[in-house]
Amino acid sequence: MVRQAVGDREVEKNSTSRKIKTIASEDEEKAYQEIRDAFDTDVVKIFVCLPDMKFDTMNLDESKQVAEMYYSYDGETIGYIINMPYRDSSWGVDFEDPVEKKYSKEIHKCKINITLYEIEDSNVPKCVAKFKYGNIEYILMGTMSEQNFEKILKNLFFPK
Repeated sequence: MVRQAVGDREVEKNSTSRKIKTIASEDEEKAYQEIRDAFDTDVVKIFVCLPDMKFDTMNLDESKQVAEMYYSYDGETIGYIINMPYRDSSWGVDFEDPVEKKYSKEIHKCKINITLYEIEDSNVPKCVAKFKYGNIEYILMGTMSEQNFEKILKNLFFPK
């Protein structure tokens, strides 16, 4: 059984029941190649564009066609989930924190829905972006200033 902290929540994975590939530390390009091979298509990639931001790990569940990528920045974890949905099914992430701000932005002709959540005892919000590109769903989340979050969004690399 593997326990992993994702933002403020813990995720449990029973890796004996399904095949989960994990790539750690400095091989971000290999992680994206594994996702490309599993999904049989290119995906929207994060460009490390903030000082001290770095790739940590990627977990790929081929049977569920979901990849979770984790980056570290300023002592926090940035989570990036790439989901190849089955037919018309969809999923989402919900937070208990109060919503501070909701808006949409268009980046590379892709509509991105952004929500900022207030975090108790913190002056920076939890930022969450949800979007679809092609037939793939993406969720990016991290605790940081809105400006830094938008910088990551503006630097996303969309495949042709």
